[in-house]
Amino acid sequence: MKALYLATALVPTALTAQSLVSTFPQNRTVLIEDLTGVNCQYCPDGHAIMASIDAANPDRVVPLAIHAGVFAIAPWTTPWGNAVDDFYNPTGYPSGGVNRHTFSGTLALGRAAWPGAAQEVLAMSSPVNLGLASAFNADTRELTITVELLYTADSPGGTDRLSVVLTENNIVAAQASTSGTIPNYVHNHVFRESVTPTWGDAINTTTTGSTHTLTYTYQVPETWNVANFDVVAFIGENQGDVYQAREVDMDGGTTLVIGDLANASGSHAVGIPGGDAPFTIDLANLLGGEGDFIVSLEALDAPGDWSGHFEIADIEYVGTATVTLADGAVEPIAVAITPGATAGIGRYELSVSSAAQPNAPVLTKEFNVIAGVTDLVVSNVDVNAANAQARYLTGLANAGNEGFAATDRTEFLAFAAVDALDGIVNIYRNVSWAFPSLIDEEVAVLGAMMDGGVNLMIAGQDIGWDQSGASGTYGTAATQSFYTNYMLATYVSDGSSANTPINFTDADLVFGGLSNSPLTPVYGSASTYPEEITPIAPASEIFRYGNTTKIGGLRAQTTNYKIVYLGVGPEQMAAAATGTAVITLSHDWFYGLVSIEEFDRSMGSLGQPYPVPADDRLVVPMDLMQTVFLTLHDATGRVVMERQVAARTPQVELATGRLDAGMYTLRLRTADGVGTARSVVVSH
Repeated sequence: MKALYLATALVPTALTAQSLVSTFPQNRTVLIEDLTGVNCQYCPDGHAIMASIDAANPDRVVPLAIHAGVFAIAPWTTPWGNAVDDFYNPTGYPSGGVNRHTFSGTLALGRAAWPGAAQEVLAMSSPVNLGLASAFNADTRELTITVELLYTADSPGGTDRLSVVLTENNIVAAQASTSGTIPNYVHNHVFRESVTPTWGDAINTTTTGSTHTLTYTYQVPETWNVANFDVVAFIGENQGDVYQAREVDMDGGTTLVIGDLANASGSHAVGIPGGDAPFTIDLANLLGGEGDFIVSLEALDAPGDWSGHFEIADIEYVGTATVTLADGAVEPIAVAITPGATAGIGRYELSVSSAAQPNAPVLTKEFNVIAGVTDLVVSNVDVNAANAQARYLTGLANAGNEGFAATDRTEFLAFAAVDALDGIVNIYRNVSWAFPSLIDEEVAVLGAMMDGGVNLMIAGQDIGWDQSGASGTYGTAATQSFYTNYMLATYVSDGSSANTPINFTDADLVFGGLSNSPLTPVYGSASTYPEEITPIAPASEIFRYGNTTKIGGLRAQTTNYKIVYLGVGPEQMAAAATGTAVITLSHDWFYGLVSIEEFDRSMGSLGQPYPVPADDRLVVPMDLMQTVFLTLHDATGRVVMERQVAARTPQVELATGRLDAGMYTLRLRTADGVGTARSVVVSH
């Protein structure tokens, strides 16, 4: 039971007084329609990816879980959901759409493509701003929904469609997964009811300056716990591109505009220890009257010895301050981020809330500073890459590096745009399993950096397939050229779960000492694609799959840079120590710490230790031309043994009986720190 009351005004001037919608032109928000089902074993991964996109872009993403298709069952299915499923016509589940936009000819996207598609949408301008408010009367159980629209540009589609739907969170029920049925799975953002027709209400006047206010009422069922429900509104073309989406709590949710934060100086910068990285931002009061604003600055993620402060009207604040602004006043806020001695990336957020309107959305702006970083892990923006990133960080920590940090591809490009990456020496590109694996802006930056001497380690399944030109791939002329001319690879095959174990090439002087490792189906056995490649000279293979001729990884040293490329991610290696050791050895080779032919000629060589695995003793053959130090490191990088070895010593025997079983790294170094490395396993 619902009733619709519509009030429309065509006003070419800006809205005044309190409003649910901003008067400033905005980029699009993201609507993810996840076609899911309780019997779909890969759907929990889709839920996690959708949640990660939402968490990474607060207030700019609206998740919508639609139970439909062969894996969905009653009472979860609905006529609205079935119609949307028919519209997308997916070939598998989970699948879904991002703003009902077609990407590279594809409307229904697999879950791995959602993060990349979301980033594309967030960069698109929107012709219309959308505001939303919801009020619930507990006595009558009547829900009143108000939607405000303001067109800041002409809509490309002419007549648009507005949809208003209701979703439920915290539903506890069974859910299939790749590890079996989860009996008490928590389902969120589940579509329950549509207040508007299936494809929305028509909005006929969509020219610049047009405004619309629409009011809907809905009788909430007695069985619904309103605290678990949200109201979602989105507008776009008829069965086409969605321009804006908003989500608020069913009981008292609102997008009431309290003001605006206009970034006057950008949001990314390079810093130096002890120096301020300055930013300027303007706060505008749009409450329609004088108001108190609570302003705070906090570190979202920063080294412990970093700090930040802000100034308003020449008064410095640390933490939180309350300021009073006259109606329509614009107040500059000077923000400063001060790096400490610890290298890293600092993410700080300035937030502004209204003291009088606590339910209104909080205004936020993020500031990012990079300082002292030489080795940078760059991950795709998705849950797969986020989970894989830990092995990269552990590998760099094991290498003893004190200048490493991690960021995502979007932030990497933002830092590059303000020339904040000049101190980077090595990049570790964590593609994992996500699409697009590479994008034009990224390879332009990477190519320029590599031409300037920066080394690259890059890993992930489907990078090559994505550049192959096959149906559903995202490769472009620029990314395909980068794959061939910088990564020095020719794509051969997508591979399968049969491509296991990773068999490191014994003759390789960097990775040849690593223990072989089976691959584990971290993305599900049906989603395991260990890629097969052919190295392009001067690149050489570093591992094959099992005892086959199928090559899966390469390394090369060119005139300008070094490259390590793996057709699988380190996170897919069942032996965690091997996965992290790949990162450690890439790091060491980049810095000249791992044996290469030129090094062997000048100093000597570290032979293959035996027995493998070691039990109570480990014999280390060597052919040395000078006195060196031999050290044995555990998986955390801690030195557990150290021995000075004289020139011409043929071998050294180490007592390993008291060591814990696990992966260790032998390092041979001269007094000035230059040396070689090999990995060994101790097993009792």
